[in-house]
Amino acid sequence: MESQKQTNSSGQALVHPGQEHTVTIDKLTFGGAGLAHIHGKAIFVPGTLPGQQARITITKIKDNHVHAKLRHVERQAPEQIKPRCQHFGICGGCTWQHLSYQAQLNHKEQLVRETLTHLTPADRQIRQNLADRVRPIIPSPREFYYRNKLELSFGYGSMRVERQDGQRIYHDEDRGVGLHRPGEWATIVPLRQCHLYDEHTDSLLLQVRQFMQESGLHVYNPKTHKGVLRTLLLRRGIHTGEHMIALVVQATGEQLRTVLRQAACFATRPNVASLLVIENHERNDRPRNPICHTVAGEPFITEQLCGLRYQISPFSFFQTNTLGAEELYQTVAEAADLRNSDVVLDAYCGMATIGQFLARSCRRVIGIDNSHSAIQDARRSAGHNDIANITLHCGTVEDALAKQPVPSEHHAFDVAVVDPPRAGLHATALKALIAHAPRRIVYVSCNTATFARDLGPLLAARYRLQWVRPVDMFPHTAHIETVAALVKG
Repeated sequence: MESQKQTNSSGQALVHPGQEHTVTIDKLTFGGAGLAHIHGKAIFVPGTLPGQQARITITKIKDNHVHAKLRHVERQAPEQIKPRCQHFGICGGCTWQHLSYQAQLNHKEQLVRETLTHLTPADRQIRQNLADRVRPIIPSPREFYYRNKLELSFGYGSMRVERQDGQRIYHDEDRGVGLHRPGEWATIVPLRQCHLYDEHTDSLLLQVRQFMQESGLHVYNPKTHKGVLRTLLLRRGIHTGEHMIALVVQATGEQLRTVLRQAACFATRPNVASLLVIENHERNDRPRNPICHTVAGEPFITEQLCGLRYQISPFSFFQTNTLGAEELYQTVAEAADLRNSDVVLDAYCGMATIGQFLARSCRRVIGIDNSHSAIQDARRSAGHNDIANITLHCGTVEDALAKQPVPSEHHAFDVAVVDPPRAGLHATALKALIAHAPRRIVYVSCNTATFARDLGPLLAARYRLQWVRPVDMFPHTAHIETVAALVKG
């Protein structure tokens, strides 16, 4: 519930929307915003750093906190540095590129401690001890150019709207390819470089702009749902050097033939192993039923991870930071502490990269995921890697486990590895997991808040949290990956 103003006991307004203040930023919060206080009220200010003195404008007031927008920094933070990218602060791809990397690591580690202490639904004494279970964060092997995937949108830098005869007329300007501004889906920030994906991104983006100009193809307008060019999907194998370039378009007939013909210009770029044109005729940018045309190479690229080889198709889930994923999986293996006789559940397995990695150290792996294409990719890669002791099921984790509320031969497991989406474990899946009572649970989380929520019932079910280890998979962003080791009894 929102209110328009915050008042003191005399009814005088303390803060209200549009009001300006100068504040000192105290700390970073989960999600990346800086935290300040006015009259004891928490103020969240995106784009700020601890120690900064900042001029802000109040934008939104809620019952227990206030949102504000940064106008300008009056005093820099002690750990503040000059960002490398010219688009920083505009495109939204990075949150903390103006903060030294060591400081980023320190803040992420502290945020995990604070989140577990404050958000875990458990007795106060138990919560106070959770921070001591957090191990030092593992840095990303690469601070820049660590991403193996980049998805950009074709669009316009600005969009003016006029009304004529009762209809809206859109005047689109500054067309290009880039990222949507935070909170804006209709326009983009046209990019000329990106220091997270690849050293040669600038030359590729230059070629894409030339392609747009020479082809004459219209850019997709999300307001009118007209236009051809929708998204540019880039993937690369860090270890293999293979690159994928995929143009996602809304086109049929002669328009589609034009795209296929014009797209061939990218085939001569170094190491392009997969050049695709993908039809998407849906409103959603992520097509449920994409139609894929291979212009050159294969409809996939190959990548190696922890000594195993994978074929990655355009929409396959694969850890975005390949080198960081190898650190993550080693941490998972340590938390699993497997015996040769163990059966392992790999829940929310995706391509079963974790399950295949662990299969070499246990008797059998059971993988479950609700994505049919991910399970197909997992089966194919398991065959290529000669891994025979893995069984893969397509379906939701909650259905698979709840249909069998107690262990049996079909779904009996000694160790459970769960890697849920940001929403955390489905309540039914969590209940069923506890009923199966595996000896150890390894919880891989991309959202410490939902992990803390799920940790409460696990602790109540007599699981002991041995340790939690943050792994930095996304430098210069506020995203935090964690691995937690829980043991029964």
